[in-house]
Amino acid sequence: MDECSSSCQLFCQGCEGTGCMTCQSTCQGLCQDCEGAGCQTSCEGTCEWACEGACETASQSVDHYEWQFNPVEVVSNETDTAVRALWSGHVGGEEVLCAACNGYLWQLTLGEDGKWSKTSCGALDTESEVCMFGFDGKLYLLNGSEYKVWDGSSLENVGGYRPMVAVAAPPSGGGTALEQINKLTAARRMRFSPDGAAKSFTLPERGITSVDYVKDVATGASLGGWEADTAAGKVIFSTAPAEGTDSLEIGWTASGSSAGEVRAMRFAELYNGAQDTRVFIYGDGSCRALYSGLDFDGQPRADYFPELNVAHVGEANSPLTAMIRHYDTLLAFKSDSAWSISYSAITLADGGVTAGFCITPVNRSLGCCAPGQAVLVENRPRTPDARSILEWRSLGAYGGADGGERNAERVSQRVERTIGGMALERARTFYDKFAHEYYVIGEDGTALVQNVEADAWYVYTNLDARCLINYKDELYFGTAGGELRHLSDGYLDDCGEAIDALWESGAMGFDEDFRRKYSSMLWIGVKSEDNGRLAVTAETDRGVELAEYVCRSPESGSLPETERVKLRSGRFNYYKLILSCPWAGATATVVSVELRVRGSGYVR
Repeated sequence: MDECSSSCQLFCQGCEGTGCMTCQSTCQGLCQDCEGAGCQTSCEGTCEWACEGACETASQSVDHYEWQFNPVEVVSNETDTAVRALWSGHVGGEEVLCAACNGYLWQLTLGEDGKWSKTSCGALDTESEVCMFGFDGKLYLLNGSEYKVWDGSSLENVGGYRPMVAVAAPPSGGGTALEQINKLTAARRMRFSPDGAAKSFTLPERGITSVDYVKDVATGASLGGWEADTAAGKVIFSTAPAEGTDSLEIGWTASGSSAGEVRAMRFAELYNGAQDTRVFIYGDGSCRALYSGLDFDGQPRADYFPELNVAHVGEANSPLTAMIRHYDTLLAFKSDSAWSISYSAITLADGGVTAGFCITPVNRSLGCCAPGQAVLVENRPRTPDARSILEWRSLGAYGGADGGERNAERVSQRVERTIGGMALERARTFYDKFAHEYYVIGEDGTALVQNVEADAWYVYTNLDARCLINYKDELYFGTAGGELRHLSDGYLDDCGEAIDALWESGAMGFDEDFRRKYSSMLWIGVKSEDNGRLAVTAETDRGVELAEYVCRSPESGSLPETERVKLRSGRFNYYKLILSCPWAGATATVVSVELRVRGSGYVR
């Protein structure tokens, strides 16, 4: 019986459709009371006949489907998890927030319920840092090996604009040179003026890859009746084209391009004098910056980098590290120098006018050591340099007619010890324009933050921020683990972990270092709030005293309240006040502290 049932299952396993039910019921009925070898043979034969008929009927059914399965291997990406960049702006007329992470460009969406969702825009190499910038309603991306563009629907490699290299050319070639060749592509085009008799038209290049098209300029229609001699760089017609001026356009592809030079760049900055209509890209480890040009119709493009549009900043043996536009000047930084690039129109010998960029030195010893980390803070450029943060301030009337000269001032003196232990060349900087806070984040998660309005520095630890962005008046950051996190004062803990808030004064001698002192109490002005707790510690050269204060609820009033805290410290010379809030879910806002101190003799 068991062998018969196995045979039944064998015959029915390939059966599809509604007829399969008939096959199974028939086999089960025949094999129900089957015993012996003869019965088994009879059962198998009947099952085979029933299944063949049932399967044939099923194959003729309208509801019959055939599936083809292909093996698929999915390998998780465990090494490339960091969020490399965040960008917000308008793409295709829609405001978007995008992130580069885990081998893809993602569009992030905040729902009405407060939950985030993500949509893949396309594959992207995110093994290293990614630079994103908006231009002409699209999002462009650089990562040192790729140059991509996202138009809101697809993420593609930037193909490159086909330049018009010459116009008014006779059939024998030549003509008036117009646009430079594009580093991004080997495609070119030019316009000829046929004489009505010539059949052969000579291109300015030999050994080309292909002739891509020939068209009538007036109608835009493609023309036939020609063949290409790619070795000689010629297009030969069977019948001579009609006479005309710039009436024939030929497009071809040369044997190679310099696209690798563009794709090797890592950072971008927009600048063109008083406008942001050119893209300056840099960061390939050289002193060069490539800048984009205008097309045949005079429109600025991010996919056109003319062959000669190269700015060499300083000496060749030190790399260009950062660029940032300030007013109508582009500041360029190297690790040991700073430069200024200004725009001007240049008249050529043939009477033509072209854009010119003049490079002048600003500082011969100070610059930016962290690639791509020049930011504007309250409209003043700041750069990490060696063991300092420099702010570049315009000298105004002393800097010439345009105020182009700048003076570097160090603004990190008060955090010199902490910043001296950071590898600033690998730090990330950001300015939160809503909270007026400037961030310098080390690779170990230690962040120095300056509140510009209060002119106060504080330190965050374990801040796993690889990139930051202001989006809808809020501050978000991407982590090494591929998370998008919200940074706000509204949270009383860090994803469930206590935020250990700590403030320390310096060692205070109260202008009488020679005298012993005594203090029995102090007054603290604290904002009334729920879950408000504060640990107050007095550390002296004679010992440590600790007290705990619990804030009143907001129901007691919206104004801060001053409370007396008993904290006895005797016969001390120096006094340090420490305020802390190490409890999860607790908070405290201190607005003032007053100490009562009296002398108690001289130091012996």
